[in-house]
Amino acid sequence: MIVVQSNNNINSTKSRFIVEKKDEVEIKNILKITTASSLSALGIVLSSITVLIPNVEFISFTIFLITILFGLSTGIFSMISISLIYELIVTPIYGSSGILILFKMVCYLILILITVILRKIIEHLSFWEIGVFGSFFALFYDIVTTIGGQLVIFQSNITLTYLFTVLVLGIPFTIIHILGNFIIFSSLKEIINWIKTAFNYKGIDYISLGFFEDKKATSSKKRTKKEE
Repeated sequence: MIVVQSNNNINSTKSRFIVEKKDEVEIKNILKITTASSLSALGIVLSSITVLIPNVEFISFTIFLITILFGLSTGIFSMISISLIYELIVTPIYGSSGILILFKMVCYLILILITVILRKIIEHLSFWEIGVFGSFFALFYDIVTTIGGQLVIFQSNITLTYLFTVLVLGIPFTIIHILGNFIIFSSLKEIINWIKTAFNYKGIDYISLGFFEDKKATSSKKRTKKEE
């Protein structure tokens, strides 16, 4: 009788543990989706506010931030949703990107892949090194979208001399983009700390912030769990 009761207790403990783990996974997924959605919306709003300032945008940083926090799949999903919403709602204010959106999305996808590959390295970069990373992306983005746009418009009639001239004429705008991305990207760790503080304030301990977890706090939690 005692053995049966003991087995029942073990089974109930296992069942409770499984349910708790499932609940934790569901909570993490909900937090991931809601946080990524909120950041995406914020990126679109901030880019809309600065839409009349040439080449100052928050889209690339938002995609970069979401990828840092939540990884490849969430980064790609956010990139697609942000790009489509921005191009359909905001871009028509000053023109139409048309097929240029494909070149933009290729640039964003490359940014996501590089971010995923270098995620551990980015953890140890200083604020200005992350800013330089953002500046290089701005340069790459402007070159790809400028050349891509011209190729779509002129197709076989385009010449290398013309492409070079267009790139040279666009230097002032590229410089603005480089400086803007340097400032925005260099704020990465501060923004992640704000997000962590907001969740801690609400008493939420389920969200994972990638490689930017406080290692001391994490090891302290592990010790506490072992002691329990």
